Amino acid sequence: MNTRLRSKGQKPDDAARRFAIFGTGRVGRNMAAYLRSLGHETTPITRSDATGDPARARVLASEADVVAVAIPDDKLAAWARDWRGAFEGKPVIHFSGAILVDGMMSYHPLYSFPRGELSPATMRTIALARQEGAPPFADLAPGAPNPEFVVADADRAYYHALAVLSGNFAAFLWNETARGFAGRLAIEPETMLASYLSGVVERFRESPFDSLTGPVARRDQATVEANLKALQGEPKLAALYRSFLEAAWPGYERKDS
Repeated sequence: MNTRLRSKGQKPDDAARRFAIFGTGRVGRNMAAYLRSLGHETTPITRSDATGDPARARVLASEADVVAVAIPDDKLAAWARDWRGAFEGKPVIHFSGAILVDGMMSYHPLYSFPRGELSPATMRTIALARQEGAPPFADLAPGAPNPEFVVADADRAYYHALAVLSGNFAAFLWNETARGFAGRLAIEPETMLASYLSGVVERFRESPFDSLTGPVARRDQATVEANLKALQGEPKLAALYRSFLEAAWPGYERKDS
């Protein structure tokens, strides 16, 4: 069982909080490291800790000022059923963007976390989607400067759908095209494709509502038809391209060949 940790050289102060964090995956590990960088104490509680010695896990978590739950969305309801009652009277939070749980407050970090730990400087810039009625995250973790926005309960599913489309779908699309670059073209996607995609992100920063470039933006039908013809042997990529056309160029009609 891990005990409370504080960043090396960090001195306690009146604003320091004690956090018990259930879950040590990508989100849990990064949030724990970030909170320590802000001067707060953390008690990481792994799945084996919680199942192997639940009584001790409850004691350690009960000593915290805030209980945070960083586990998969589909496990939250069961966690709440088994554990939430043990922490009555103290804030219990989770990091899911998709669901709401009675008696818990959601602070969803709008970010794609790596397996390793992000720097505190990066963590400070990550926006948090705060549940309607929940206090600012900085009230629970003094010193946290993260930008926040409130998502109404009625808009929670819509918000998460947008997050999936903009992040997860984009990642899937990039993964699929990376296979084409690496396979048939023998181009290293981690170097060549990454620089191209960083430019795409920069164009978005410049103009978040109008950053589309290329043949669809130009309404260049001849080039689009050549693209579709080149993708005939790869049904998945061809289907993705046609879905893109349907959404981005609704009036497009392929000429009869």
